[in-house]
Amino acid sequence: MTIADTIEAVDSSEQTMTVLNRDEHDPVMNLLEKMFDSEHVDVREADAAPDGPANLVQLQDQNGVAVATTGLDKIRDRLLLVNSDMYVTGTRSLSEVETSDVVASLDDTTFTVSDKSKFLLIHISRHVEALALSTGSGVLHSGFQYLSRIHDERGTDRAYRKLTDTDVDVHVYGKPDWGDTPECSLTVHTGEDELARAWFVVHDGDGHDARKAALVATEVGENEYEGFWTFRSEVVDDILDYLDSAYGTTATQ
Repeated sequence: MTIADTIEAVDSSEQTMTVLNRDEHDPVMNLLEKMFDSEHVDVREADAAPDGPANLVQLQDQNGVAVATTGLDKIRDRLLLVNSDMYVTGTRSLSEVETSDVVASLDDTTFTVSDKSKFLLIHISRHVEALALSTGSGVLHSGFQYLSRIHDERGTDRAYRKLTDTDVDVHVYGKPDWGDTPECSLTVHTGEDELARAWFVVHDGDGHDARKAALVATEVGENEYEGFWTFRSEVVDDILDYLDSAYGTTATQ
């Protein structure tokens, strides 16, 4: 098993994201389609009851059953119109991370992202980190590809300092290219081949299945990633078991 195998094993089902009674501007709809329309997600529009709410986004499973609804304005303001620099620079802190129900419910669906759409995985990474922060305990495993990103990105450095100020046990993974380690309590796992391509954030929930979450991705091209996120405890446990077996003995404080 490898991290890429974990992604390959995801059994993505077809889902439909429908914007009901849209009167939002076309550019917002275009951004929604660019970020989510994919092999496994069909983004479309529909007119519902004339007196129904406008700009409601509904996610339906492969059987046409609605599994989540969110106002388009929330997806717009929390994701579509947000620049990744807000997280890189620390303008938006972990405590301010909000994930819309429709977006969270796209778990166990694989996405291939690049450029602007890569922010989808950045946002979910912050979602998992925020979950670990609000739990205040347990173990967080984060793969950065290159460890220098932790302190080169001010927002990331600030987020991980905040995490290590709690009882969360933070483990970081990647190529050891950062010189001196940051002045915070991290357990470091280094590697070359797989870790140089892997992007993951996994929280073990501190024994509570409802608090477990993971994002797992791998670089498949120049600045292009394939990955998924999950809240299924058994999948999170499988990822944790792999990380422990593959890298558990290479850790340093």
